[in-house]
Amino acid sequence: MNDMVKPRKVQEVVKSGYERLQKFRKARAMFIREAVGQYYADEYGVTGEQPLNLIFSAIRAMIPVIVSRNPINQVETDILAYKQYAELLSLGIDKVERRCDVKNLIRRWAVSAMFMLGIMKVGIAATGDMIQLGDSLIDPGDIYMELVSFDDWVIDPICTNIRESSFVGHATYVPRQYLLDTDGLNHDLILELPTAADNTFDNNAVANLTRQRSGVYEMETVQDMVRVVELWVPGTNALVTIPDPHQVTFDKYIGVREYYGPDSGPYEYLSFMPPIDDNPIPVAPVSLYFDLARAANRAFNKQLEKAEGQRDIVFYRPSHADVAQDVVESRDGDTIATDDPGAVHVASFGGKDRGTSEWLSELHYHFNYMAGNPDQIQGLKSDARSATQANILQSNAMIAVEDAKDILYDATARVGEKIMWYLHHDPLINMVLAKRGPGQETIEVRLTPEQRRGDAADFIVKVKPKSMGKLDPATRSKRIMEFTVNVIPAILNSAMVAMQMGVPFNVQSALTMVAEELEIGEWLQEIFHDPQYQEKLMTYMTLGGVQQGLGKGTPITQEGIMQQGGYPGKQLIETPIQEFRQQAQEGANMQQSLIQGLY
Repeated sequence: MNDMVKPRKVQEVVKSGYERLQKFRKARAMFIREAVGQYYADEYGVTGEQPLNLIFSAIRAMIPVIVSRNPINQVETDILAYKQYAELLSLGIDKVERRCDVKNLIRRWAVSAMFMLGIMKVGIAATGDMIQLGDSLIDPGDIYMELVSFDDWVIDPICTNIRESSFVGHATYVPRQYLLDTDGLNHDLILELPTAADNTFDNNAVANLTRQRSGVYEMETVQDMVRVVELWVPGTNALVTIPDPHQVTFDKYIGVREYYGPDSGPYEYLSFMPPIDDNPIPVAPVSLYFDLARAANRAFNKQLEKAEGQRDIVFYRPSHADVAQDVVESRDGDTIATDDPGAVHVASFGGKDRGTSEWLSELHYHFNYMAGNPDQIQGLKSDARSATQANILQSNAMIAVEDAKDILYDATARVGEKIMWYLHHDPLINMVLAKRGPGQETIEVRLTPEQRRGDAADFIVKVKPKSMGKLDPATRSKRIMEFTVNVIPAILNSAMVAMQMGVPFNVQSALTMVAEELEIGEWLQEIFHDPQYQEKLMTYMTLGGVQQGLGKGTPITQEGIMQQGGYPGKQLIETPIQEFRQQAQEGANMQQSLIQGLY
């Protein structure tokens, strides 16, 4: 065997891979400590040390906008015979993700990507596999999803692209007894593993923010925890288990087994920044405005110090000492008799500096610029001087948000493809799913091996656009009103005209597509499915559209629609800008009516 693939050599290479990422780990830990604030890890702090947490504010503005609900997956295929099976796979992926609490998992994934790189692992717990999710073990046969900490993750020390790395893996803490109970592992080497408490490599890990070293030592000693590294080697399609190379190295592998999963591997990555040429690690968004956040805190600290040092001092002539004392002891509205008011006066020293305030405002402006305008996203501040300019600023601010949504949706779809692979290849699957039938009722369907069609490569997983977003209640109500008042009548009239011309027109598809673009698709499903709809439509068209002839126009004919300039029952729904302008004019309209009444 080549010397480069011997177990001890592999462990040394893995150690070099960890050392390559060490500077990124330290930078990430620094970013996170700044974002969580001084009172997250410490019992007390110096007042004013970190009064402005701009990084937390920027992340808080971004995350709820890009993901606030569970994704809805759509499995697509170009093979018509597989369409029904693809729909069942879509429902199966949605059920697995809901079981894994995927909404909160994706939110954490997005936060990880803000600080450096989000790493998601998808797998299936098979007999003999070492699968641990947090503090609990996964039952064999279950599909699981977990976030991998960047502190535990490792790649090839010389790769220039993550997906071209010769190996990828992560370290994990696991009870020694669990490894001893797992078949296929070298139990003699497991007994020689040092306890995890002896590991000093991760003293600067983010996990140590809220835990004490003594407590960790006692817990790991009681449970006899050990730290091992699990590697996925694409070239050999194998999972290799080795000890933590920072603690010990062996001449043999702890375990080697065949990898069961999609060809893309168990890991999926999320990054909001484009990849850097010839480098596997992307630029962390927080790193671009970290220095501005610290500079803003220093400027604000100066303002606090000057404000706290501001003092008022009373000056008086010695001959008017009694008058000065009366001034000090006086209250609002008191009167003091004196023959020389100028003999006593108050002077202020220190206080807020205008120049520092302007500098702080400029720092905040630059931070807002570099962070993608979180103030505009949250609706907290706008530099617009007109409604038109506000609309333009809001549109520009949403460009970065929409780009982040697209990136997150694509990455979530790749996670869905991994789940689909396991569902497709499960020989014993019998998943109960709920599907909306042709009427308003919900029917029960099952995903079983007998329904399997084609290969996993024949299907593509997409996340339904805008399915992870959430509308403001007022905006949602306005869109529903606009949809019911304008869209439904217009589409129904268009359908009747098209049918009279012999042109096929799918009313349900048209309404569904419009509702999905308005982000009210779920609401439409609850009211529109009607098995007798086609029969009613044909009857209505026959009585109103055909028998009326080509005489005087009526509201349900093409002539009536043209005569009325559109559907006669339509109403114009005001846009947010129009509402704002109307509210701004209410006061002026009232004053004008009063003036007209007087004159």
